[in-house]
Amino acid sequence: MATRSPANTIEFGKVNFGAPVTVFAVAGAAGVDTQVAPGQDLEAALEAAAQKGTVLGLGAEAGGAFNLYMENSSWSAADLEAAIQAVGGVFAAATVADAGL
Repeated sequence: MATRSPANTIEFGKVNFGAPVTVFAVAGAAGVDTQVAPGQDLEAALEAAAQKGTVLGLGAEAGGAFNLYMENSSWSAADLEAAIQAVGGVFAAATVADAGL
């Protein structure tokens, strides 16, 4: 059996992934919960986001707000916001902020 080092503590607020993960808070997309079918607004927004990273998933949606989880993203929040707004539809006035992890 290997010897445990007392320096190997378990820490809160630390995550380990194989690649950097970024969380973006998307808000102001009222009605996005009705735009989830292929060819609708949510698909278009995710395709735009995927141009500069891998979409890992979405957090729960409430009132047009949800978290977007991305791996290896090269987006800034401002640039992602512009790309998502360009999709139009329910995303025309959406905002994007860095939500941290």
